[in-house]
Amino acid sequence: MRPLTLGDLQRGATVPRDSGAPHDVMPPWMDRDRFDRGRKFIQRHLPGVFLSQYMALLVGFSVASLLDVLLFTGKSSTVEQSMRRYISTARRLLLWHDGDVWDVNSKAHASVMKVRNMHSQVAQAITKDSKGCESRGQQGHRTGEQVHTTGNGLTDCKQNKHFSCTTGIKADSDKVFISQYDMALTQSGFVGFVLQREKFGICCNIAELEDYIFFWRGIGYLLGIEDRFNMCSGNYAETCRIFDQIEHEVVKPAFLNPPQGFDVVTTSFVEGMQLQLKDRLLTTGTMFSFAHDLLDFPLPEVSMAEWCKFIILKWVIWLVERVPGMATFLTRNLSVLVKRENPE
Repeated sequence: MRPLTLGDLQRGATVPRDSGAPHDVMPPWMDRDRFDRGRKFIQRHLPGVFLSQYMALLVGFSVASLLDVLLFTGKSSTVEQSMRRYISTARRLLLWHDGDVWDVNSKAHASVMKVRNMHSQVAQAITKDSKGCESRGQQGHRTGEQVHTTGNGLTDCKQNKHFSCTTGIKADSDKVFISQYDMALTQSGFVGFVLQREKFGICCNIAELEDYIFFWRGIGYLLGIEDRFNMCSGNYAETCRIFDQIEHEVVKPAFLNPPQGFDVVTTSFVEGMQLQLKDRLLTTGTMFSFAHDLLDFPLPEVSMAEWCKFIILKWVIWLVERVPGMATFLTRNLSVLVKRENPE
């Protein structure tokens, strides 16, 4: 059984985050040649894939269930924290594509398992903390609804650092945190925008995209996504259909009405990545303009300078794989920038 619609994925909202599938045995549907072709996809198209996943993070912060987890971990609210967190994420992704995630003795496999274990640990901590806040709320203490906000939009949690208080959501003892549905939404971020290849200057055919989809089917399996909730289980057309539903029914409404903390987290993210990559085009105004354009929304009001940077960025994206040597140059430099220091 594989998911064919967003509704199929949403059934995973009450299913815990980890399938329990063994990490040292490949699933019966695994095709190593196809997986490796997908693994090499990013090596050929790193600038476009990197930008698509950058934008998926920026837009994905507007989905409340995903943002709540980030706020709980407390590693995305300042420029320095955000820079370290997401450069670390980028380094992991490069390692998964460069290494062999199916070799249990490899660094790539160990990295995937570290992320899988972190998901479990964070989910357990959030669940425990949420229940604790619910109990305190019943006893007359502050709950998420009673917390006031500070001037920067974040909740005031100096006196109470519990999850319900830091995110401003209601404590819910029945909620499954980092559910199979949440995992599927996260997976869609790493895959979905790449399917809109022309918007990121990626020059490839459908067969190459299907290999890349298959690669993320394997990564999803290793991260604990059940096959019935693995949105990369189908072909190109089926995966596009699910992503289109996610974009129109989940992402766009959320982006137009983002949850509390969105502005702080996104600003820290953009400024942190700009600092690390040392790219003057990657400003907040430029990237939000790109996000609006990507989602087919009217462009936000920005200065003329920011608008010009947005136009320049779109031209650079179009040229990357069309000017001989440009993609190779950017790939080499991007890899060096991401790997130049250890953010762990």
